[in-house]
Amino acid sequence: MLFRKRPPLQQTDRDLALRQVAAVSKTKRFPTMRQWAHAGLVLTRREKSVLAGAWTAVVLAVLFLGGWYFFAHHADVPAVGGSYTEALVGEPQFVNPLYASSNDPDADIARLVYSGLMRRQADGTLVDDLASDVHVSADGKTYTITMRADARFQNGDPVQAKDVVFTYSALQDPLYRSPLAGTYQGVDISQTDDRTVVFSLKDPDAFFPSFLTVGILPSNLWSDVAPRNTPLAAYNLKPIGSGPYRFKEFEKDRNGNIRSYTLERNAGYYGAKPLIDTLTFKFYDDAQSALKAVETRSAEGVAYVPPELEAEAQKTKALQLLRPEIPQQTILFFNQDRQTAFKDKAVRQAIALALDRRAIMQNAVGGQAEPIVGPVLDEALDGLAPPAIPAPDPIAANKLLDDAGYAKPDGSDVRLQKPAPGSKKGAKPSTDRALSFTLTTVQTPEFLQAAQTIATELSAIGIKVQISAVDAQDLAKTTLETRSFDLLLVSLFYSDNPDPYPFWHSSQATMKGLNLADYAVKGADDLLVKARGESDPAARAQDYEAFDTQVMNDVPAVFLYRPTYAYGLGADVKGASLERIRVPSDRFSDVADWYVKTRWKLK
Repeated sequence: MLFRKRPPLQQTDRDLALRQVAAVSKTKRFPTMRQWAHAGLVLTRREKSVLAGAWTAVVLAVLFLGGWYFFAHHADVPAVGGSYTEALVGEPQFVNPLYASSNDPDADIARLVYSGLMRRQADGTLVDDLASDVHVSADGKTYTITMRADARFQNGDPVQAKDVVFTYSALQDPLYRSPLAGTYQGVDISQTDDRTVVFSLKDPDAFFPSFLTVGILPSNLWSDVAPRNTPLAAYNLKPIGSGPYRFKEFEKDRNGNIRSYTLERNAGYYGAKPLIDTLTFKFYDDAQSALKAVETRSAEGVAYVPPELEAEAQKTKALQLLRPEIPQQTILFFNQDRQTAFKDKAVRQAIALALDRRAIMQNAVGGQAEPIVGPVLDEALDGLAPPAIPAPDPIAANKLLDDAGYAKPDGSDVRLQKPAPGSKKGAKPSTDRALSFTLTTVQTPEFLQAAQTIATELSAIGIKVQISAVDAQDLAKTTLETRSFDLLLVSLFYSDNPDPYPFWHSSQATMKGLNLADYAVKGADDLLVKARGESDPAARAQDYEAFDTQVMNDVPAVFLYRPTYAYGLGADVKGASLERIRVPSDRFSDVADWYVKTRWKLK
C-alpha cells in the first residue's frame, strides 16, 4: 500500500490553529496561567516586545509606588540596644548618696544607679520620682510624701518609707560625716506607714523639695553597717539603688586605680526604661587627656569641655557640644574690711562702670556666657524681666573717682587719694592711699584670662591691679575662710535651688559662711527671709526683684557673667535635649530618652 507524504503545515496555518485552540478552550476572557505559559507560541515577535515592555512598566510602577509609600510613611524610631562610653576626670571612690556630692565621678554614677523622692527634668524643673504625691501644710512647715508602690531596689527589695527615713537620718548624723549634713539640720523625719514619710521643718522653706533629690539607700543592706565603717563598705563601689541603671562591673589597673566602670540597663526600673543597654565611664587625670580619649576612639563622649579646649573639641566630629545653662555666677567681690578705699561707694561704683562684661567673658570663656548685673538668677524671677546690663563707661568712672578725691599725679599710672580737708597747705596725696589692689582668683585659664582683662580695664581709670592665683583645692582655707583678699574673682554655684540666701544673708557672713562680701543690710536680709516663706512663685519673685535692686544699689560686688556648661556628648547618641542643669550629673536628666540604635516603623 502506498502512502502519500502529507505536505508540511504552513506557519500561518499553524498560528491559526493555535489561536483557535486558545480561543475555544476557555470561556473566560482573561487568560489563565496555563494559557500565559503558551503565550510565546501564539504571540508575534512584535506582540512579545509590547508585552515585555508592558510588564516592565508595571514592575517599575509597583516598585516606584512601593518605594514612595515606604519613604513617605516610615520613620526611624529609637530602639533598645547599644552602648555608650564617656571620659571623666577623676576616679570613683564613694558611689553613695551620702558622700557622692564631693566627687563628680561619684555623683555621675550615683545619679544613674539611685533615685530620690524627686528628680530634675532636662528643663531643670522638679517632678515626682519615688514620690507619688507631695502634700504641703498651710504653714509651709510640713511635707507629707506618699511613695509609689511599684519601686524596687535592684536586689528585688521594695523601696519603702523606712529606707527614706534611714537615708535622711544618716545624712543628718555627724557620725556618717556626710558633706550634706548641714543641709538637713533642723528637719525632723518620720514615717506613718510603709509608704508615707513626713518631713517637719522649723521654718517654712519653699525650696525644700529641691533637697529631696538625694538617692535613697536600701536600709536592709546599710542599717547593720556601723556609721564609722560606712566609707569602707563594698557597696560604695558596687552600689544597689533603684535608678534606671545598675552596677555591672569595674576594672582596675595594677596599681589599684579604677580605670573603667560599667552600668547596665535596669530592666526592673519603675519609670521610663532607658534604651541604651550599657554605659561605661573611663577615668583620666585631666580634661586634655579625657578629650584625647575621644579623639583616639577610646571614648565616645567627655563629661566636660573647659573653655580652653572648646576649639579643639569642635574639630572632633565624634562630639556634639551641648550647652545647658548652669546656676553659676562669676563675681568680683570687694573686701571692705581689708581695704579702706572700698568703703567709699564711689570707688566701687567706678570699678563697676569701668568693666566691660562682654569683653571679660569673651576672653575667659570664648563668649559662651550671659552677662549679669545682680545676684538673683533669672529662673528665680518667675518671668519678671531681669535688670538691664549697663554698658561700660570709663568716662563716668573717671568722673566718680575725680569727685571722690582720687587724683592721678603727673607721670603716675595710679590714682592717689587727695589730702583730706584740714591738711597742711601744699600737702601731697599719700601713696599709702593709692588705688592699688591685689586681685585673688583661681589658678585656671578661665579665671586668669578674666582677671587679666579686669586688670587691663581698671588700669585705664588709674587703678592698679596685681593678680594672685591660688590652686582651687587651697582656695577655701588660704583665702575664703580667712577673707585674705582685696578683690576676689570666683564663681558661686546655686546647686540645689536659686535661693540667694546662702550667699547674701548676713548670717552667712562668717569665716565658714559663703557671704564672701560680708554683706549685711537688714532690709536685704528681710527680703531673703520673706522670699523663703512664700509659697506663691510670683510673690517670691517680687521679693527677689526688690532684693536684686537693693544689692545693685549697694555694690558689694560686681556681677560679671553666667557661663554655660559645655558637655561633649557622643555624636552617635540621639535624643538628648538639655536646657538647664544645676550640677554636672544633671546632664543625665533625660538619659531614658537617649538612644544609639533605631528601627523602621510604618506610620
